[in-house]
Amino acid sequence: MKSIWEMDAPIGLVFFFGPALIIGIMMLISGFNTVSTIMVLVLVLCGLKYMHTSIIGKYRIMKSIANSIHLKKDSKILDAGCGHGAFMLQFNRQAANISEIIGIDIWSNKDQGSNSIAATQKIMENSNLADKVKLKTANILNMPFNDNEFDLIVSSLVLHNIKPFEKRKAALVNIARVQKQKGQLVIMDIGYETSKYVRILKDLGYQNVNIANTGYNGWWGTPMVPTFVITATK
Repeated sequence: MKSIWEMDAPIGLVFFFGPALIIGIMMLISGFNTVSTIMVLVLVLCGLKYMHTSIIGKYRIMKSIANSIHLKKDSKILDAGCGHGAFMLQFNRQAANISEIIGIDIWSNKDQGSNSIAATQKIMENSNLADKVKLKTANILNMPFNDNEFDLIVSSLVLHNIKPFEKRKAALVNIARVQKQKGQLVIMDIGYETSKYVRILKDLGYQNVNIANTGYNGWWGTPMVPTFVITATK
């Protein structure tokens, strides 16, 4: 990402900078005090960390994941909720092993700033994947693909936006439907509720299901809102 206007859930900054601004104004009116000053500093630091994760941290996580995946020749990849194509771009250096990479999204500007199929297409045109990428408008809950179609499925910071949890479970069922046997799955998502995905994936027949906290690069403002990565094979 090159612009703050393309960051994930930009409205999230309001929860940090908004209260900091209000407290700051109150201090200007009634006078400064230590507690309020500390609160403003903490809120601003949390807001800056949120920006860091969205603009820098998540890319470091995606790059690390992509580097750990060995694609077999003629792999077909699905990015479920591709946004600006950040995850897809991490496979630039493995383009020779990719037959097709499909990115689907509902193109919500609420979930990611300046999100549109046209903007993502323009980004993809400047990559090694230009002739292999296909972008579609589609919902993970109702994907227009055949059963057992994809060798690798990735989904980044998408599932937590699907509510309630039962719909997230339905999304995982649909992901499993379009995944080939022996295919690889990578889910990157926010929050401790992500751990529930592990049991669901095992029930869907996935093996080698592992979950890892991504640490500092995945903190959305504070360690209380971490990013987890789940990897599995079908």
